[in-house]
Amino acid sequence: MKPYIQTTEYTTAASSLLTILAHFKILQPTRENELKIWKNTILPPTRASSVHALANQAIQLSPTLILETTDYEFPDYRFYRYTKQDIELAKELSQFYKTNNKVKTIIQPITINDINKLITTHYILIRLNTKYIRDEKRNTSNYLLLIEKNKLIDPKQGLITINDEQLNQAFNTLKTKKHRSHKMIIFAKQQ
Repeated sequence: MKPYIQTTEYTTAASSLLTILAHFKILQPTRENELKIWKNTILPPTRASSVHALANQAIQLSPTLILETTDYEFPDYRFYRYTKQDIELAKELSQFYKTNNKVKTIIQPITINDINKLITTHYILIRLNTKYIRDEKRNTSNYLLLIEKNKLIDPKQGLITINDEQLNQAFNTLKTKKHRSHKMIIFAKQQ
């Protein structure tokens, strides 16, 4: 799978999804398509993408959305200079995307064992704490594309190999440090 490298700092989720869509020849990997996906999935006034809207952008691939909760959450919004009203608006838009979701959705706890089982037959677009993958100072949650047990595509870096400890840290600290729930979209490798 050829990585698509994001062209803005805001389009990590859109760029990760574009990598999958380009792999299955649904969209060309272009900046225009990257921005189009972002525009169709964004939760203004934040710059984040809705996981429901991302899944709907790939409806042709019959993805499955696996969530621990369907509630919108952004517990550290104050550190990003958003107001409570900004987050309430983003929640309202998230609810709109959730209501219009056409993708099979499963609500259940997600474990690292689930990921290890699914990765043999699926590509996984998953929200992780990228601090341990990108060697960053800040804890940051982003959607990255896991394509094999220890290989993922980060639209900021391209195809990278990670070890089990990095994946475990990125997965577990999403909850413990970022206070965000696990969410993922899975795509069958054989379409």
